[in-house]
Amino acid sequence: MTPLQLPLPEYYLLPLVLNLVVLTICGLYYSHKFGGTKASLTGQNIYRCSGCGHVYVDDRDVPLARCNRCGIMNEAVKR
Repeated sequence: MTPLQLPLPEYYLLPLVLNLVVLTICGLYYSHKFGGTKASLTGQNIYRCSGCGHVYVDDRDVPLARCNRCGIMNEAVKR
């Protein structure tokens, strides 16, 4: 069996392209599997403080939640 006969530049280009393809496939897989914040915010309320503008989340089902920074009670912006 004869060794692979490639021109010299392709000896450097082929491993580079193969590594980039593998990294792209891994990146797409992990971004599909673990990407996005929708799953991590499920069941939590999002609040924006009317006093200091701080945005925070709270998983309790209450109409008002206290801001972690200034202590003002705020209504949920989004659930």
